[in-house]
Amino acid sequence: RVNGSSFFTRGIVSRAIMRLRPPARSRRGSSATILILALGTCSVAPRETVGAQNTAATTGGEVRQIVTFHFQPGRSDDAFAIYEKQLKPMYAGIAPLRRFRGYREAESPEPLDLVVVSSYDGMAGMDAANDALRRPNAAGQSAFALYATLSGMTQSHHDQFVEMLPALSDSVTDAVDLTVFEYIRVAPGAQQRLPILLITFIRPFERERGLYAWSESGRMLVSDGWDFVRIYGIRSLGDWHRYRERMRNSPHGSELDAMISARKTIILKRDARLSVR
Repeated sequence: RVNGSSFFTRGIVSRAIMRLRPPARSRRGSSATILILALGTCSVAPRETVGAQNTAATTGGEVRQIVTFHFQPGRSDDAFAIYEKQLKPMYAGIAPLRRFRGYREAESPEPLDLVVVSSYDGMAGMDAANDALRRPNAAGQSAFALYATLSGMTQSHHDQFVEMLPALSDSVTDAVDLTVFEYIRVAPGAQQRLPILLITFIRPFERERGLYAWSESGRMLVSDGWDFVRIYGIRSLGDWHRYRERMRNSPHGSELDAMISARKTIILKRDARLSVR
């Protein structure tokens, strides 16, 4: 369900999403075609969008799709092999693709087997990538056909669509083993204040104390109820627990917590076999 008052129902993101949407469902137990660059019908747009305009759509900033899979029992290895041996070479040949990463679960409150994250130069880059993935490869198969095969192995999946925020992001490296995805639902009235607090106090505090190797932030364009995602590179699960403890006791930790009505934290381990660029 998309909020009718949001930007998505009238702006360029909405038009691009509709062009990218194949006939698919993202409900638990669905065997329909899995989305590639589209947004699942179970996705929910944020209740409020921070800022009046989508800069990624208009300036070519970075846009990402995060797809989380929970495979049927005994099918995880088969599905992963399709990604590694057949889909990865297709993504490697897409010029507008900034990078592609695959992750396995390290610690998660929900069942998941694989998370794939693809990054593009704005909506135009995603459109171009979508066109390329529809075209058959030398073996006569398209990525869409491979995703149809994957759908038969999938118990559930969900898709999220993110505009990355450069002012709240570092340069990412693959030097650390674990990646934390912290999804945030903003408390009413704090949509404008949260990014200001992050950039003026929270990130300087985090970086001065070396609480992670790097971090990024993104505004959720379409998601299952979240407004922002913060992504962190960490070395161990212990480092993450120490980070949370330091933040709870930081000068602005309580102020940050007051602006957040809900969090969901998923810790993943990157699988180098699914890395492109």
